[in-house]
Amino acid sequence: MADEPNDELPDDELPDDEVLAAVAEHRGRSGGDTEPKRLATSARIEHQPLLDCTVTRCIESRTTGEQTRPAPFDLSGRPVVDDLDAFRQAPPKDLRRRETVHVVLDGSVREVPCHDCSNGKQQCANCKGTGRLHCEPQVPCTDCKSVTSCTKCRGRGGSRKAPVTPVAPQKVKRPGVRVDCALCEAPGTACPRCLGWGKTLCTDCGGDGKVKCRHCQGRGRWSCETCTGKGRLTVWRGATITRAPEDEDVTAPPPRAPWIIRSRLKDKGAWRETVVGAKGRLPEDLAAHHRAAIERSLVKKRGEVTRQVSIRHLPLARVVLADEPDRVYYVYAGVTRPQVTWIPSRRWVSRVAAGAAAAMTTAVLLFVALR
Repeated sequence: MADEPNDELPDDELPDDEVLAAVAEHRGRSGGDTEPKRLATSARIEHQPLLDCTVTRCIESRTTGEQTRPAPFDLSGRPVVDDLDAFRQAPPKDLRRRETVHVVLDGSVREVPCHDCSNGKQQCANCKGTGRLHCEPQVPCTDCKSVTSCTKCRGRGGSRKAPVTPVAPQKVKRPGVRVDCALCEAPGTACPRCLGWGKTLCTDCGGDGKVKCRHCQGRGRWSCETCTGKGRLTVWRGATITRAPEDEDVTAPPPRAPWIIRSRLKDKGAWRETVVGAKGRLPEDLAAHHRAAIERSLVKKRGEVTRQVSIRHLPLARVVLADEPDRVYYVYAGVTRPQVTWIPSRRWVSRVAAGAAAAMTTAVLLFVALR
């Protein structure tokens, strides 16, 4: 049954007579005052206003301690304060803007020698200051891999005195054609790249056994990363203060319309929009359960500087008619007058689902029977 008229109806609720008149018109049965009065005897109305609310907070974090930069470092653009912990900024004008402020403790700025280097240079950790690295002077031949270096002496040499070290890798003009062995002098038996040795001189060091360190380019030292080669540091005690926005969505508590209705009306209807500051009051026309949910979200968080609450709410009523059990109507505030949308009732959905399941079962049984 429809609720009795209430002279103290909350501002966020649509009057029942307007709700029933909108449903009657939607069904095409306006009939003046007759149809709404007839519906009032069998309609069940439940008010389920929609809420879209976000609490935006400005959260401040700060780190305090000694800071260093390569000298000279310009600190003239930073605020100088007597007490880092007591320093407070004015509330931000734009909560959505992220900002960082660096402050300097008065009297703490000084220049000191860099403790990580000597005159801006560090010993190369890769070569230990030598500028050179060990390299294998001889490497296996890339063609014969020391296996078939010479088909006669197998790289062991013969009666003649062999060279002390292998030669540099030879340029092979005719792959697969053997040449005279440099060890045993046998004709046409040796690999054309290593000449029978099975090894060649390393192309990086040329057989020297040492290569230039790539990290320091052979200098043994490099520019200090701490002071960027300056040899001195600017040191001071300061604080880094960061302010960043943090959003929290307020979930509307029951009674709540189904998701499909909330989604359908997201951009429809005469939503009432309000932005409330940190010291402002919530709108008077909020539903009581919405107000309670928002107030629970307004507990001050650690580091909170200020906040604002963005509120959108839409009056909405759920209507079930005794003579039309397969539909559920939803009446919402429109720009000029209440508007109506509807969804199938659970009873209708259950009946259709049961029919579909029965049809599917029959089809499966028939398929099995005909196999």
